[in-house]
Amino acid sequence: MIDPMISFQVKNVVPMNVFGLDISITNSSIFMFLVVVAICGIFLLATREQGIVPTKLQFIVEKLFFFVGGIVKSNTGKKGVEIFPYMIALFLFIMFGNVIGLFPFAFSYTSQLCVTVGMALMVFVASIIIGIMNQGRTYFKRFCPSGIPGYLIPIFIVIELLSFLFRPISLGIRLFANMVSGHIMIEVIAGFAASIASIAMFSYFSAVPVAVNVALNLFKFVVCMLQAYVFVVLSCMYLSESLESQAH
Repeated sequence: MIDPMISFQVKNVVPMNVFGLDISITNSSIFMFLVVVAICGIFLLATREQGIVPTKLQFIVEKLFFFVGGIVKSNTGKKGVEIFPYMIALFLFIMFGNVIGLFPFAFSYTSQLCVTVGMALMVFVASIIIGIMNQGRTYFKRFCPSGIPGYLIPIFIVIELLSFLFRPISLGIRLFANMVSGHIMIEVIAGFAASIASIAMFSYFSAVPVAVNVALNLFKFVVCMLQAYVFVVLSCMYLSESLESQAH
Protein backbone atom coordinates (compact mmCIF):
# COMPACT_ATOMS: atom_id res chain seq x y z
CA MET A 1 0.00 0.00 0.00
CA ILE A 2 1.23 3.50 -0.82
CA ASP A 3 2.34 5.55 2.15
CA PRO A 4 -0.52 8.05 2.77
CA MET A 5 1.95 10.60 4.15
CA ILE A 6 3.57 11.05 0.72
CA SER A 7 0.85 13.50 -0.32
CA PHE A 8 1.80 15.79 2.59
CA GLN A 9 5.48 16.11 1.69
CA VAL A 10 6.59 19.57 0.59
CA LYS A 11 8.90 19.29 -2.42
CA ASN A 12 11.08 21.91 -4.08
CA VAL A 13 9.96 22.37 -7.67
CA VAL A 14 12.22 25.31 -8.53
CA PRO A 15 15.17 25.52 -6.10
CA MET A 16 16.13 29.13 -5.34
CA ASN A 17 18.63 30.52 -2.87
CA VAL A 18 19.24 34.23 -2.35
CA PHE A 19 22.01 35.29 0.04
CA GLY A 20 21.73 32.01 1.91
CA LEU A 21 17.94 32.31 2.21
CA ASP A 22 15.94 29.43 0.76
CA ILE A 23 13.06 30.89 -1.28
CA SER A 24 12.47 27.82 -3.43
CA ILE A 25 9.16 27.43 -5.21
CA THR A 26 7.47 24.37 -3.71
CA ASN A 27 4.45 22.29 -4.64
CA SER A 28 2.64 24.00 -1.74
CA SER A 29 3.28 27.52 -3.04
CA ILE A 30 2.33 26.48 -6.58
CA PHE A 31 -1.06 25.19 -5.46
CA MET A 32 -1.61 28.33 -3.38
CA PHE A 33 -0.91 30.43 -6.46
CA LEU A 34 -3.22 28.28 -8.61
CA VAL A 35 -6.03 28.58 -6.06
CA VAL A 36 -5.67 32.38 -5.90
CA VAL A 37 -5.72 32.57 -9.71
CA ALA A 38 -8.76 30.27 -9.84
CA ILE A 39 -10.67 32.36 -7.27
CA CYS A 40 -9.87 35.60 -9.09
CA GLY A 41 -10.83 34.02 -12.41
CA ILE A 42 -14.18 32.79 -11.05
CA PHE A 43 -15.04 36.24 -9.69
CA LEU A 44 -14.01 37.95 -12.91
CA LEU A 45 -16.15 35.60 -14.98
CA ALA A 46 -19.08 35.98 -12.59
CA THR A 47 -18.99 39.79 -12.73
CA ARG A 48 -18.17 40.12 -16.42
CA GLU A 49 -21.80 40.13 -17.55
CA GLN A 50 -24.24 42.44 -15.76
CA GLY A 51 -27.87 41.63 -16.37
CA ILE A 52 -31.25 41.44 -14.71
CA VAL A 53 -31.13 37.65 -14.65
CA PRO A 54 -27.86 36.41 -13.10
CA THR A 55 -25.91 33.61 -14.70
CA LYS A 56 -25.41 30.31 -12.85
CA LEU A 57 -21.86 31.27 -11.91
CA GLN A 58 -22.96 34.71 -10.76
CA PHE A 59 -25.73 33.10 -8.70
CA ILE A 60 -23.20 30.84 -6.94
CA VAL A 61 -20.84 33.75 -6.22
CA GLU A 62 -23.71 35.84 -4.86
CA LYS A 63 -24.74 32.97 -2.58
CA LEU A 64 -21.16 32.77 -1.28
CA PHE A 65 -21.21 36.51 -0.61
CA PHE A 66 -24.47 36.27 1.33
CA PHE A 67 -23.31 33.16 3.19
CA VAL A 68 -20.02 34.67 4.40
CA GLY A 69 -21.73 38.02 4.94
CA GLY A 70 -24.24 36.30 7.23
CA ILE A 71 -21.41 34.72 9.22
CA VAL A 72 -19.64 38.07 9.64
CA LYS A 73 -22.81 39.98 10.53
CA SER A 74 -24.06 37.44 13.07
CA ASN A 75 -20.69 37.31 14.87
CA THR A 76 -19.44 40.90 14.61
CA GLY A 77 -22.51 43.06 14.07
CA LYS A 78 -22.67 46.06 11.76
CA LYS A 79 -19.00 46.93 12.29
CA GLY A 80 -18.12 43.59 10.72
CA VAL A 81 -18.54 45.17 7.29
CA GLU A 82 -14.99 46.47 7.70
CA ILE A 83 -13.54 42.95 7.82
CA PHE A 84 -15.92 41.30 5.33
CA PRO A 85 -13.50 41.41 2.34
CA TYR A 86 -10.79 39.71 4.39
CA MET A 87 -13.22 37.09 5.75
CA ILE A 88 -14.56 36.06 2.35
CA ALA A 89 -11.01 35.87 0.95
CA LEU A 90 -9.99 33.75 3.94
CA PHE A 91 -13.03 31.49 3.59
CA LEU A 92 -12.46 30.84 -0.11
CA PHE A 93 -8.71 30.34 0.30
CA ILE A 94 -9.25 27.74 3.03
CA MET A 95 -12.20 26.05 1.33
CA PHE A 96 -10.39 25.64 -2.00
CA GLY A 97 -7.25 24.49 -0.19
CA ASN A 98 -9.25 21.85 1.67
CA VAL A 99 -11.18 20.61 -1.36
CA ILE A 100 -8.22 20.47 -3.70
CA GLY A 101 -6.63 17.81 -1.50
CA LEU A 102 -9.42 15.40 -2.48
CA PHE A 103 -8.13 15.22 -6.05
CA PRO A 104 -5.38 12.77 -7.08
CA PHE A 105 -1.84 14.19 -7.32
CA ALA A 106 -2.99 17.49 -5.79
CA PHE A 107 -1.42 19.06 -2.73
CA SER A 108 -3.55 20.38 0.11
CA TYR A 109 -1.65 23.33 1.57
CA THR A 110 -4.09 23.48 4.50
CA SER A 111 -2.54 20.21 5.69
CA GLN A 112 0.67 22.12 6.48
CA LEU A 113 0.94 23.42 10.03
CA CYS A 114 2.99 26.46 9.00
CA VAL A 115 0.20 27.55 6.63
CA THR A 116 -2.72 27.09 9.02
CA VAL A 117 -0.91 28.64 12.00
CA GLY A 118 0.28 31.46 9.72
CA MET A 119 -3.31 32.30 8.76
CA ALA A 120 -4.33 32.13 12.42
CA LEU A 121 -1.48 34.45 13.40
CA MET A 122 -2.64 36.98 10.80
CA VAL A 123 -6.09 37.03 12.43
CA PHE A 124 -4.46 37.22 15.88
CA VAL A 125 -2.22 40.17 14.99
CA ALA A 126 -5.10 41.92 13.20
CA SER A 127 -7.30 41.56 16.30
CA ILE A 128 -4.62 43.21 18.46
CA ILE A 129 -4.05 46.10 16.04
CA ILE A 130 -7.78 46.72 15.51
CA GLY A 131 -8.43 46.45 19.24
CA ILE A 132 -5.79 49.03 20.12
CA MET A 133 -7.03 51.37 17.36
CA ASN A 134 -10.66 51.15 18.52
CA GLN A 135 -10.26 50.90 22.27
CA GLY A 136 -6.85 52.37 23.07
CA ARG A 137 -5.40 51.39 26.43
CA THR A 138 -8.72 49.98 27.61
CA TYR A 139 -8.11 47.05 25.24
CA PHE A 140 -5.64 45.59 27.73
CA LYS A 141 -8.21 45.65 30.55
CA ARG A 142 -9.48 42.37 29.11
CA PHE A 143 -6.62 40.64 30.93
CA CYS A 144 -7.81 41.94 34.30
CA PRO A 145 -11.63 41.89 34.66
CA SER A 146 -13.10 44.41 37.07
CA GLY A 147 -14.34 43.41 40.51
CA ILE A 148 -11.62 40.83 41.18
CA PRO A 149 -9.92 40.82 44.61
CA GLY A 150 -6.39 42.23 44.53
CA TYR A 151 -4.69 39.00 45.56
CA LEU A 152 -6.31 37.16 42.61
CA ILE A 153 -5.34 39.72 39.97
CA PRO A 154 -1.91 38.15 39.09
CA ILE A 155 -3.53 34.71 38.69
CA PHE A 156 -6.30 36.07 36.47
CA ILE A 157 -3.85 38.02 34.34
CA VAL A 158 -1.74 34.90 33.72
CA ILE A 159 -4.81 32.78 32.91
CA GLU A 160 -6.31 35.37 30.56
CA LEU A 161 -2.96 36.02 28.88
CA LEU A 162 -2.31 32.32 28.27
CA SER A 163 -5.84 31.86 26.96
CA PHE A 164 -5.34 34.83 24.62
CA LEU A 165 -1.95 33.62 23.34
CA PHE A 166 -3.23 30.09 22.68
CA ARG A 167 -5.92 31.37 20.32
CA PRO A 168 -3.84 31.30 17.12
CA ILE A 169 -2.27 27.98 18.09
CA SER A 170 -5.60 26.26 18.68
CA LEU A 171 -7.14 27.87 15.59
CA GLY A 172 -4.30 26.75 13.34
CA ILE A 173 -3.87 23.27 14.83
CA ARG A 174 -7.62 22.54 14.62
CA LEU A 175 -7.67 23.07 10.85
CA PHE A 176 -4.34 21.28 10.32
CA ALA A 177 -5.31 18.21 12.38
CA ASN A 178 -8.72 17.82 10.75
CA MET A 179 -7.33 18.07 7.24
CA VAL A 180 -4.43 15.68 7.81
CA SER A 181 -6.55 13.06 9.60
CA GLY A 182 -9.29 13.31 6.99
CA HIS A 183 -6.95 12.96 4.02
CA ILE A 184 -5.10 10.05 5.62
CA MET A 185 -8.39 8.26 6.33
CA ILE A 186 -9.59 8.75 2.75
CA GLU A 187 -6.28 7.52 1.26
CA VAL A 188 -6.07 4.47 3.52
CA ILE A 189 -9.69 3.45 2.85
CA ALA A 190 -9.21 4.10 -0.88
CA GLY A 191 -6.22 1.73 -0.83
CA PHE A 192 -8.25 -0.97 0.91
CA ALA A 193 -11.13 -0.40 -1.49
CA ALA A 194 -8.85 -0.85 -4.49
CA SER A 195 -7.41 -4.07 -3.02
CA ILE A 196 -10.86 -5.52 -2.25
CA ALA A 197 -12.20 -4.50 -5.66
CA SER A 198 -9.27 -6.25 -7.39
CA ILE A 199 -9.85 -9.43 -5.38
CA ALA A 200 -13.58 -9.42 -6.05
CA MET A 201 -13.15 -8.47 -9.70
CA PHE A 202 -15.93 -9.44 -12.12
CA SER A 203 -18.39 -9.88 -9.25
CA TYR A 204 -21.12 -7.72 -7.79
CA PHE A 205 -19.11 -7.29 -4.58
CA SER A 206 -16.45 -5.26 -6.40
CA ALA A 207 -18.85 -2.30 -6.56
CA VAL A 208 -19.31 -2.18 -2.78
CA PRO A 209 -15.87 -0.79 -1.80
CA VAL A 210 -16.03 1.68 -4.67
CA ALA A 211 -19.43 2.94 -3.50
CA VAL A 212 -18.13 3.25 0.08
CA ASN A 213 -15.13 5.22 -1.17
CA VAL A 214 -17.36 7.61 -3.12
CA ALA A 215 -19.57 8.13 -0.07
CA LEU A 216 -16.55 8.86 2.12
CA ASN A 217 -15.23 11.40 -0.39
CA LEU A 218 -18.59 13.17 -0.39
CA PHE A 219 -18.49 13.21 3.41
CA LYS A 220 -14.94 14.57 3.33
CA PHE A 221 -16.08 17.30 0.93
CA VAL A 222 -18.67 18.40 3.49
CA VAL A 223 -15.98 18.36 6.19
CA CYS A 224 -13.75 20.56 4.01
CA MET A 225 -16.53 23.13 3.73
CA LEU A 226 -17.29 22.87 7.45
CA GLN A 227 -13.67 23.46 8.48
CA ALA A 228 -13.51 26.65 6.41
CA TYR A 229 -16.75 27.75 8.04
CA VAL A 230 -15.46 27.03 11.57
CA PHE A 231 -12.18 28.88 10.92
CA VAL A 232 -14.02 31.99 9.71
CA VAL A 233 -16.57 31.88 12.55
CA LEU A 234 -13.84 31.71 15.20
CA SER A 235 -11.86 34.44 13.43
CA CYS A 236 -14.94 36.68 13.45
CA MET A 237 -15.52 35.98 17.13
CA TYR A 238 -11.94 36.97 17.98
CA LEU A 239 -12.12 40.10 15.85
CA SER A 240 -15.54 41.11 17.20
CA GLU A 241 -13.97 41.80 20.60
CA SER A 242 -11.55 44.19 18.94
CA LEU A 243 -14.23 45.93 16.86
CA GLU A 244 -16.07 47.13 19.94
CA SER A 245 -15.75 50.85 20.60
CA GLN A 246 -13.92 52.32 23.59
CA ALA A 247 -17.25 53.14 25.22
CA HIS A 248 -18.03 49.44 25.58
